Amino acid sequence: MEDLKYEEIPELRKDLENLGVTTESQNRLPIFEPTMKPREGVRVFEGKYGKLLVEGRLGQAHKNLLETIFWKKEIYTFDEEDGIEFLKVAYDEMKIRKYLSQKSEYSYERYRELLKDMIRTYISLETNKLRIQGTLIMQIYESKVKRPTRSRSPIIPKEVPLTVIKFGAVATALFKNELKFTYNPKPIMGLKSGISQALARFLKTQQSHPTAGYHLRPLIEILEGKMTNKRWWKIREYLKEDAENLEQLGIMINFKEDRLFVIEKT
Repeated sequence: MEDLKYEEIPELRKDLENLGVTTESQNRLPIFEPTMKPREGVRVFEGKYGKLLVEGRLGQAHKNLLETIFWKKEIYTFDEEDGIEFLKVAYDEMKIRKYLSQKSEYSYERYRELLKDMIRTYISLETNKLRIQGTLIMQIYESKVKRPTRSRSPIIPKEVPLTVIKFGAVATALFKNELKFTYNPKPIMGLKSGISQALARFLKTQQSHPTAGYHLRPLIEILEGKMTNKRWWKIREYLKEDAENLEQLGIMINFKEDRLFVIEKT
């Protein structure tokens, strides 16, 4: 990947398997805490889809960045080093920040902070398919591959290097071995609360949905774990604030009966 010319990437990309933007465990287990403001600390979780320990800080903002990198990536490869396989993804940093921005430019400081969290956060994960420990990201560096900017400005370089992420044991194993999902992360990023985003992501991993709908509280507890009544009522308020945007994603919630329905779009 390091010896490529930028012009060669589109042709090489045609022969690559679709990597998707996420995998089943990333959306079914709370690797990324269902909040926009995760707290630093140790989280332990055990549920229907596996066991999890997270030491550090990961939330839905981290998930937004990670999915965007996979959605907008230029190219990827699985490289072997000393008998160990690592997933590497090359992308254009400015494209990522522009895509993540809402009303104002996504700051470089915020972008770097989220990446640093994903480098230092330790994860231990056990499912019926995998048992892995480590980090999501091992290293970030500038690629030798440069993208032309086509700029006429004397202060903007004529070429900018792509950025490469070398993923750690956890992310590499998940993308190598698990069921992968492809979707545009932008509509989910438009949801206000982390629980709404996590819920939408979880539902995307389900092949079918009950016609009678989901019981809302047990569904949320798949992502949150057992909740106090106070926490449950707070989450209902978050979901109510996002109700209109959730409907745009085909997710309808009847708050009187606490049931959720997924309307398949044709």
